[in-house]
Amino acid sequence: MPYTKGEVKKNISGNYKPIFEKICSIITAWDSINPPQGMQIDCFGYEKRLEIYFRNYVYADGQRFPEEGGPHLEISVNDPLSIVGRPVAPDIYLCPQQTADFQKYPIYSIGVGEVTVEKKKKIPLYVPVSQEEYLKTLIAEAEKNAMKDSPTTSQDNDQATDQEMEKAYRKLLEIDKEAAENLKKEMLETKQQMLKTKEEMKHENIDNPPLIDFVSMLKNELATMTDEEKKRNAYYGGEGISQLMPYEQRQYGEALVKINPAMVQETAKSGIHLLVLSWSVSADNAADEHKPYLYNKGSKGYYHTDFLMSELYKNKEIWERIFNMCN
Repeated sequence: MPYTKGEVKKNISGNYKPIFEKICSIITAWDSINPPQGMQIDCFGYEKRLEIYFRNYVYADGQRFPEEGGPHLEISVNDPLSIVGRPVAPDIYLCPQQTADFQKYPIYSIGVGEVTVEKKKKIPLYVPVSQEEYLKTLIAEAEKNAMKDSPTTSQDNDQATDQEMEKAYRKLLEIDKEAAENLKKEMLETKQQMLKTKEEMKHENIDNPPLIDFVSMLKNELATMTDEEKKRNAYYGGEGISQLMPYEQRQYGEALVKINPAMVQETAKSGIHLLVLSWSVSADNAADEHKPYLYNKGSKGYYHTDFLMSELYKNKEIWERIFNMCN
């Protein structure tokens, strides 16, 4: 319904509310969407993130309501985790690669889409990880996981569960004796089933003992390195247990990095020190949904909101005003 009068809805809270309110006011004042026609503009602000959706109106049973989802823009403020993808080890990531520029600021591919990054100070976003640091991180994580699976830990968890169930039973007993007895019966059945399952798993482990001791293998890999090898930058993509790429073949791997601690310190200060943008628009290829500069679906019908989001991307005046907030 392209000519239906639309509206702007805001639900913004948190410490960055004044900043998010200002960004929303800059965007919603754009003459292409002021006033909105045939769509609803939703602005959700919480913690360090602002989400802005352009949603077509649809009709059903005589009722008008906005579509689910829709093209959207996410703006993160002072959130270092927004500049990386999924970790390959705790706090260690594949190094994001710059793919393009947006209004003179770099666009990085982070493995789960693209982000535009604008920062107040000329501080590197990422720092390299050494082979030693990467292996020590993997060892610590493997040891932690081994502790979780140990019989002692499992027994402690079982005892805690028993105590919680007994507590729930006694509370219910004061209110409804019949319901309490039914709960107790269910508790006993659940416990018997858990014991049965554990016994079955125990026998399976005897018949099929673990073939790999990850901790020992990782420690051995680290121990066989020279001091010089330990200090070398780590590259991911190898075939070993750690997936470290041999340094001599690093051109075939991906550099491993951490978020620069200096950047993390900057973002903890008051003001805007890091602004990160990500987009979502319709595309033939799912990999291009985060690239509004490739949008080619036109402006008719259902694609009206996608078209407007791609035009917002191109509006230099709006982005100059928003990015100046970081200066």
